[in-house]
Amino acid sequence: MHLLDRDGRYSARVAVPKALHHIVGKRELLQALGPDRTLALRALPAAVAAMQATLEAARAQLKGRQSASAPARRGKPLTPQQMALQHYRTQVAFDQEVREEGRGHTHGFVDEFYAEDLKRAASGAASNEELQVVVGRILDLFRFQGHTKVTADDPDFRKAAMALAVAELESLRVVAARDDGDVAAATSHPLLKEEAPLEPVAGSPRIIGPDSTKPLKEVLAIFAGEKGSRPGTVYEYEVAVRMFEEFLGEQRPVCAITRQDVLGYKRALMETPANYTKRFPNSVLPEAIKLNKARAQPFPVLNTTTINDKWLARLHSILKWCVSNDVIPDNPSSGIKVEQVKAASASRTPFTPGDLTKIFAPPLFEDGKPYGERHWMALIALHTGFRASEIAQLKLDSIRHERGVLVFAVEEETKNRASVRLTPVHSTLIRLGLEKRVAALRAKKETRLFPEWYGKGQALMRSAGERKVNQPYSQIEPRWFNRTYLPSVGIHDDRKVFHCFRHTLKTALARAGVPRSISDEITGHDDRTAGAKYVHETSVEAMRDALEKIQLDGFSL
Repeated sequence: MHLLDRDGRYSARVAVPKALHHIVGKRELLQALGPDRTLALRALPAAVAAMQATLEAARAQLKGRQSASAPARRGKPLTPQQMALQHYRTQVAFDQEVREEGRGHTHGFVDEFYAEDLKRAASGAASNEELQVVVGRILDLFRFQGHTKVTADDPDFRKAAMALAVAELESLRVVAARDDGDVAAATSHPLLKEEAPLEPVAGSPRIIGPDSTKPLKEVLAIFAGEKGSRPGTVYEYEVAVRMFEEFLGEQRPVCAITRQDVLGYKRALMETPANYTKRFPNSVLPEAIKLNKARAQPFPVLNTTTINDKWLARLHSILKWCVSNDVIPDNPSSGIKVEQVKAASASRTPFTPGDLTKIFAPPLFEDGKPYGERHWMALIALHTGFRASEIAQLKLDSIRHERGVLVFAVEEETKNRASVRLTPVHSTLIRLGLEKRVAALRAKKETRLFPEWYGKGQALMRSAGERKVNQPYSQIEPRWFNRTYLPSVGIHDDRKVFHCFRHTLKTALARAGVPRSISDEITGHDDRTAGAKYVHETSVEAMRDALEKIQLDGFSL
């Protein structure tokens, strides 16, 4: 298979799929193997593997994606370990693609003699001549693509050839294990466990372009300009870069950022107090960590989701862009995240009757005390299941009658298209004076149901400048509710937060026998067409009747 005999001289041949002709520039790939059939058969697998790697890179380019297993960018210098890791990843990824697409066996002809030759080569028992026969053509491919200048005459030849022999042998072992049904087979060889980034020195291979020596802050400006990100998103990137540079203690050139730097940063983030710039003003990240540890009762640290999805993700995105734009040859943050298995109890849970009794009681809800914004925020959340962002932006004009039913119209910026909806006002809210509050606010020339909450958001954005104009203000009051009010009434369960009002209503609707379709209409969970944004499949009368069926045990106002 793949062996071509032309007048007594043998070659390895792999046909190039038609879709890849314009990328590869050929209809077939050929590699001369010499006149000796025995030696040609031994060299055939390595030659075919190298050709398949070329095709795999072309497929990745055709699909417009960057594959971790595709060969490195042409001209990128690689160490023997990096070449071995690249070859192993390419072979294993190609094998997986072949299996998924049902295109037949990956390596074609492989015999036990080839495996024995690889073992000798990997162990260092083979001579230079034997190494050249076994893996020389794989090394030739890396040299042709500009990844190395090593030849059979160089002192580093044995090191590179032995590393490639390890990679080829390990890829064959993994493929064989998959053939035997071990779908999770992977290498455990220390040479292939992790690519060690090259340290930057004068003339370092990591300096590959004019932007390589710029600090991350300057590269961010180019990155943000190209991406056209919103001011709020750019601000988050700026904070991510500032925090990383605070950890490093300097504005380090991008080419000088190592994997160990990012790993150390990850560990530091796991000890960083939340909102450290406010809790420890004028302190950089390492100082804030020390000051927090010195407290008798340290502030809570950043949670795993924030670390992974915000600060590490932002840093990874910038460095990934640097790789794509020839600023650095590899991404030192690739694959780095906090590994933590979520406990089964970590999900949100509805408030219990006992919780509701505590929440809707003194010190917030006192007899004879008029209701303010925080009172109505909690009341509306409980009786509508609205998200905090939906409550915060309610306008007075959004509280109106539809077919004689008083409704909340959620019609401004929402989470998704289904969130634009009409939700009937529960009779309890009417009884407690919602309409009187609306009338009083109108008399004051207000336009929003929560003018103080909205004003806090506007003041926060003005103080931060335009860069933060797109940051949501809707979490200002829920943050107070979660961190201050709930603990003050004796609720310390981390699963219980402001958003749990939404879970509480959904649970109450289900227990009242309300169909899921109507429940979704009320809470904005169901996807709708453009024409259904305001015209629900369920009438407002039906939704009103469904809401009136709920029984909120523990709520006694």
